[in-house]
Amino acid sequence: MSEVLRLKMKKRVAVVTGAGRGLGRAYALELARRGAGVVVNDAGFNLRGDDAGEHEPADAVVREIIEAGGKAVASYHDIAQPDQAKALVDLAVSTFKSVDIVVNNAGNNRRATFPDMTLEDFRAVLDVHLLGAFSLTQAAYPHMVARQYGRIVLTTSQVGFYGKVDSVAYGAAKNALIGLMHGIKLDAARHGILVNCISPFALTRMGDIFPKEIAPLIDPQQVAAAVAWLCSEACNLNGEIFIAGGGHFARAVTQESRGIDIENPDDITTEAIRRRWKKIANMRGALVFPDALKAVGATFDALKKRVGLL
Repeated sequence: MSEVLRLKMKKRVAVVTGAGRGLGRAYALELARRGAGVVVNDAGFNLRGDDAGEHEPADAVVREIIEAGGKAVASYHDIAQPDQAKALVDLAVSTFKSVDIVVNNAGNNRRATFPDMTLEDFRAVLDVHLLGAFSLTQAAYPHMVARQYGRIVLTTSQVGFYGKVDSVAYGAAKNALIGLMHGIKLDAARHGILVNCISPFALTRMGDIFPKEIAPLIDPQQVAAAVAWLCSEACNLNGEIFIAGGGHFARAVTQESRGIDIENPDDITTEAIRRRWKKIANMRGALVFPDALKAVGATFDALKKRVGLL
């Protein structure tokens, strides 16, 4: 099959959450343009994740897709509720007979510094970003297994990598999604299902920190181009973090320094570790492991060599 055909999605069905505006809208339009049937999910929440009931954002995107000759249906399900996440998948299957692609884009943010963050607000953010993505993906997963094909995109953020003083809950949720990706990827691959993270940089309702002068340079469509690749048959990535936006594209990884080995247990003291911290933290020749067992295994093998088992 040619590369052009593998980037088409004529026989695929995509579910996109938070698809009534911004990035989600761009994703839904791009996938539909490439031939996918799209379930445009948007519960009509405000940025805090409450005041639901606004159906027009999802309806407007559906109209735009249909007017362009595509196939789409609106969904107003709240994916933070597991039963509604399942109902969203049921809608996709009843309308289009399958689910091949899930793009977990829906999000909210309740800004506060750590001392001022309430448990209620912290949970409200995790419910949408993390638990919503978990519930929706888990509901869609059996359908993908049955077809031995699937593409799952989770949305992380550099706020999760590095932190932002007023986005404690948001950053925690976005970093947790990286862990969710790694947890899914190992079992999924044997079923022809690939799961990756997108870390977008674009002008959305959450992007009020950006100067208006650069708005034309950070259009969500730039990120949609990357997401469409992750959703296509042409993509063979699994367990990757893809940064995209503003014309910039990059790969992010979790690295581990080569560290040091202290062979004599009697020499392992707090003082010894403090003295050797610079060598422990030296990232020259840093390692990237495909899974936790490989990471722990490297240390375990060194221990076995030490006692003559290898």
